[in-house]
Amino acid sequence: MKKRGMLLAAIVLMLLSLPAFAQEQSYPKDAYVKTVPLMKVWMHQLGYVLQFWNSHSQIGEIYVPVTWFNKGPASKAEIIYGNDRAYPYCAIVWVDGKFDHISLYVPDNYGSPAWGVMETSADLTSKFDIQEVAKDF
Repeated sequence: MKKRGMLLAAIVLMLLSLPAFAQEQSYPKDAYVKTVPLMKVWMHQLGYVLQFWNSHSQIGEIYVPVTWFNKGPASKAEIIYGNDRAYPYCAIVWVDGKFDHISLYVPDNYGSPAWGVMETSADLTSKFDIQEVAKDF
């Protein structure tokens, strides 16, 4: 009887101490997603230029470098092809006030009027040399 009591006390003590060894998970405190309907998606050898109407009824641009794609979980950008009436648009995510990633939702048909190809005569290297998407829309 004494051994059972000691065994039961040991099991209870072990179960109570398990949370002390659990890994702490860090969830974002504040996440913000902005969905932006796009007028046109321009392809360039350095990336994509997204054109949209901003809040001042002017054409705004977002430059998305090609280096942001295809890095697995560390990617800052992803592109989703489809045939939805809402395409093209993008969803930009900021976590804890810092840029996290951008998702481009574009038509799968390159013949769509939403697609365009930029001339490579102008040097846009400085425009594509960015680390995050600005919050001004």
